[in-house]
Amino acid sequence: MTGRERILAAFQGEPADFVPFAPNIYQWFYTHYSNGTLPEEVADATHPFDVLRYLGADILARWDTQWATQTVYTEGEYSETYTGYSHWDKPLVTAFNIYPPHKTERHRKFVTPYGTLTQVWSYTPEAAADFEAKYWWTDWSEYEAVRFMMEATNYVLDADKFHYWVEQVGNDGLVMLNLTESPLKRLHWLAGPQNATMFIMDHPAEMQALAEIHQRKVLSFLEQVVDNPDVDVFISTDNLDAMFYPPYFYKTYCHDFFAKAAEIIHSRGKYLVVHACGRSKALLPLVGRSKIDCLEGVTPPPMGDVELPVVRQMVGYPNFTVNGGIDVVHQEITENAESQIHDYTRALFEAMGDKRHFIFASSCNTSPLTPWENLVYFRDAARQYGRMG
Repeated sequence: MTGRERILAAFQGEPADFVPFAPNIYQWFYTHYSNGTLPEEVADATHPFDVLRYLGADILARWDTQWATQTVYTEGEYSETYTGYSHWDKPLVTAFNIYPPHKTERHRKFVTPYGTLTQVWSYTPEAAADFEAKYWWTDWSEYEAVRFMMEATNYVLDADKFHYWVEQVGNDGLVMLNLTESPLKRLHWLAGPQNATMFIMDHPAEMQALAEIHQRKVLSFLEQVVDNPDVDVFISTDNLDAMFYPPYFYKTYCHDFFAKAAEIIHSRGKYLVVHACGRSKALLPLVGRSKIDCLEGVTPPPMGDVELPVVRQMVGYPNFTVNGGIDVVHQEITENAESQIHDYTRALFEAMGDKRHFIFASSCNTSPLTPWENLVYFRDAARQYGRMG
């Protein structure tokens, strides 16, 4: 079977030759690519797909295709600049930004009739990742400016760019179309999780109004792109974790959005994935009620709080696909790695029982500290213990 056929079989709950092996290696790749530390076997690689193909992995991608979903502003004045300094002479690629060579900060500005909003992203070499150093929204007094920006925001698809990445993957896997994120995650991006939480508690009606604006915009975008023949899977790039998505907030700011998106997507025989990080146990029944098809990816203890073999039962939605299992604890093993990874993978696959609706994938991401050999061991173990035929 091809990678595309294998992943589609997982979403459909059909048997395949093997459980799909679909690690997300983007952060791992770009950290080593930028630093010139790619292992000898893939030293000539220029893109994560090169490494995934070397491993014989099944590609389930969103980092490249996310740029095909673009933000346009119908009012206000938007601008951005890049500053900072790094020694890297290539573009610096992260999950959220692409920095020009030698730059490490992205400064964004949006001028509204109610004041000027600014945001700063900053790349941290120690983490091999970037973070919001300043949020758009830092004080409640900026509410009207934030609401103006949200009303002025629309989402459009660069269909040619998305199609380009579909062709790059070919039959080796699937690419997911980015639906941006849930209303709660949009509030996190605007104000930060801490301030967003305080604003929700102090000003529930106003925050609900912002959530409804975002939901309306994204569902309108979804209606425009859902019939695109290049798309089988859509993804909402949240960070679904009970620490930031307590059940009460999920019910108020996420359920309606995910349920309506799922209804539109399922009516075309397609699938909805939501990105997840960390502790998801308390949210799994709610995920099932929203009819989300898959979380990318479920994390077992100690970084997460739920064992993969019980996830589908807890979700309670028969079409749910478990994605995860390649967790950072096992990624970073340095002693007796081959035997430990094989033992872990064998035990996990045996515990899963029916291996349909299962994609053996990164539990969120692949750490840059993961030794190259460990990726090979995971590949070998997945093929050895994941045979379904």
